[in-house]
Amino acid sequence: MKIAIAVFAKTIGLSPVKTRLAADIGQEKAETFYQMSVTCVQEILEAAVIQNPKIFPHWVLAEEDAPTRSEWNTFPALWTGEGGLGERLSNVSHELFKNYDVVILIGTDSPQMSAKRLLQTVLTLEVNPGLIHVAGPARDGGFWLWGSHKPMPLEVWKSVTYSADTTLEELVKATNDYGHNVHIDHKMQDVDVLENLITLQKELEQKSNILLPAQIVLLKWLQARSPTFQV
Repeated sequence: MKIAIAVFAKTIGLSPVKTRLAADIGQEKAETFYQMSVTCVQEILEAAVIQNPKIFPHWVLAEEDAPTRSEWNTFPALWTGEGGLGERLSNVSHELFKNYDVVILIGTDSPQMSAKRLLQTVLTLEVNPGLIHVAGPARDGGFWLWGSHKPMPLEVWKSVTYSADTTLEELVKATNDYGHNVHIDHKMQDVDVLENLITLQKELEQKSNILLPAQIVLLKWLQARSPTFQV
């Protein structure tokens, strides 16, 4: 079984990144945080591949010209295609299912995730062939992960209101209505606004003994600036 893990990302300089966070802490700090988050996700995926070589990470990028840029040469990179988030999720899923048995979609908003957590999700899909989808809820009502044994039609992805506190609820309902089951997995905090940075710092501090190098760098960056980040 071959598993693709697709990381949705944007390219600094080509697209605005972390715009809600930038409104709170400034564009420069928001871009720095975003770049560190990307590096964290990269190291997490590299650690997961070492433990399960059937995992194949991909960058999936918002900009058509981005896949050829040097900052994305660590994994195979592809363009998400045009359209809203529903269309892009559908595009990437269908493209990767041409060559992979399982497709897992994640973002860069949860740099505190772990290889262990991803591997557990992969195992859940591997040992339960009758389970079609696994969803990782985000605390804001969205999702930080969506893993599948089968693709869904574009209409299902497009039926959802994204960036809302009902996003995952709507997606699960639309998926169930289509006839596919969904297993709800581990909940995790996304980082979108200032208060999420404070929560992230606490989470990283709680597991400081098992952090990857990039996560340690991120934690030290947060700790050095935490007075600035107080609500």
